[in-house]
Amino acid sequence: NNEDREWFRNLIDATAKEKLGVGWDEVVSLPEPKRPPEEADNDDWVPPPRVDRLIYGDYMIPGAEPRVYQRVKDRSELQRVVEEALDDYNGETTAPMKLVMFLDAIEHVSRICRVIRLPLGNALLLGVGGSGRQSLTRLAAALEEFHL
Repeated sequence: NNEDREWFRNLIDATAKEKLGVGWDEVVSLPEPKRPPEEADNDDWVPPPRVDRLIYGDYMIPGAEPRVYQRVKDRSELQRVVEEALDDYNGETTAPMKLVMFLDAIEHVSRICRVIRLPLGNALLLGVGGSGRQSLTRLAAALEEFHL
């Protein structure tokens, strides 16, 4: 949850400042949240919490060679790319997957992508039956343009 992410971010920030002399914001350089136009006249508007998630991947430019592993900064573009890969997968298979790609699922797909791109990369995915381990792995393989 966001409380745990904030705690972890603060721990990393304090440790980095103590050991390295730089903090989280100096390294990650998060932009200040902008007030949406519909909230322009609302004096009670509060910016969302600055619990940003670092997501990296080499799949943001489909078909690119060489693939560039980089930080994903635009979440809406990330969601579009992942949903497009899901649509492509569903169009090619006889067993389409009906997945809702929320941010936590996309983060898991990104992690799986990183692992399967490594030479001899493998991962042990834990979760109860029906939690999406196999589906997210199939989607990650499709994003990385592997054929199952």
